[in-house]
Amino acid sequence: MSQSNGIVNPNEHLSIPEWITESYFKTVLDKDEPDHVKVLKFTPVAAIPPGENFTSIMLRIYIDLEMKDGSTKTKTYVFKTMLPNEKGGADIDAWGLFPKELAMYKKYLPAFEALYKAAGEEIQIAPKCLQTEQRGSLINFIFEDLSIRKFQNVDRLNGLDMAHMTRALRKLAEFHAASAVYEEQNGAFPTEFQEGFVSLKSEMFVKHGFKLRGESFKKSMETWGMKDAEKYIKNFPSLDDYWAMSVSSLDIDPLDFNTLTHGDFWSSNFMCNYLPDGTLDQLILVDFQACKWGDPAIDLLFFITLSAAKDIRIREFDSFIYIYWERLVECLKLLKYQKPLPKLRNLHTSLYKKQNSFYAFFAIFNHLPIIMFPSDKDTNLHNVMGDTEEGEKLRLRLTSNPTYGDVMKDLYPFFYHRGLFNFDDYKTQ
Repeated sequence: MSQSNGIVNPNEHLSIPEWITESYFKTVLDKDEPDHVKVLKFTPVAAIPPGENFTSIMLRIYIDLEMKDGSTKTKTYVFKTMLPNEKGGADIDAWGLFPKELAMYKKYLPAFEALYKAAGEEIQIAPKCLQTEQRGSLINFIFEDLSIRKFQNVDRLNGLDMAHMTRALRKLAEFHAASAVYEEQNGAFPTEFQEGFVSLKSEMFVKHGFKLRGESFKKSMETWGMKDAEKYIKNFPSLDDYWAMSVSSLDIDPLDFNTLTHGDFWSSNFMCNYLPDGTLDQLILVDFQACKWGDPAIDLLFFITLSAAKDIRIREFDSFIYIYWERLVECLKLLKYQKPLPKLRNLHTSLYKKQNSFYAFFAIFNHLPIIMFPSDKDTNLHNVMGDTEEGEKLRLRLTSNPTYGDVMKDLYPFFYHRGLFNFDDYKTQ
């Protein structure tokens, strides 16, 4: 982590595109700081450490301004753009993540917040997006810098305590409730929201990734200290099982309570600020690239699996569902939802449905090994998916990490014994 003139660069290995210059920010500055005369200094740095984001380039932009009254001022923004094709951007592009996020920030998120405002509540779901742009094949965003309001990311390695889990689940419920009411009032979301992390267009990429990671994952299962580890290794899904399980996640039961899920909800995809005494104050969601219409169980399984601290993940599992459900019903009532309110028993049941339980396995197989690995310049999508000796060594390091194994020795059996890892359910006839 390098530091220059008080500006911290949390990822000095990040290559910053040359076209990101002060002239690019002229439109935003003219609107946001109309009394500035000229730019004195323009400093782009990484916004986050390596290992926190795998689908985009995130920058924090520092701009020193000279104002009309002769004073100087420093303005900061967060800038988001797409990965270069050779660094995994081509694979990410196949999912259509950036066009979806563009729609979220331009249309849907402002509409969701407007629903609460009309109901008499000021609820901010996402950061303010100051500019969106399609520049050739690239889609770019300029956001308010939440760090100015003392927002920060939480420590993904330690997991979230009860206070953070509670606040995050309540914010997720606010997002879900607004999207369900919006859909009720305006009709179905566009077809691109029928797919999330799983896309029928990405079959080759998904299967390739499973082949690469499956063997190192099974090797590591022997090291976690699970009783009867061989039983779980023998049960590990085949390539066909995994793809069938992935495709099943696209199924939606119209009789269930459905909503627009975040799709990638874990601890690095929200930010918090705190009161002077250290009490959690506000929480705001970020990164809306994988949103998908479907059952809220998708986000609940994913979030609890990836983000809860080890000592409460299993112990409070059912309590987390209640915390979310309680706020969900409050918000649906506030926003005058016209359909039957979701019942707690049905929400619990939805966690066990075949199409939803995919997200428990996907979380522990795809995301959790990386989330529990300390920041490393080599931990990126390009290297994790590399069909090389170095790539294989990295994947084995991720899944044999003792911290990860200490979680998995309890978590894997927990899901297995609840039937969520009964992969025979997905076998094609």
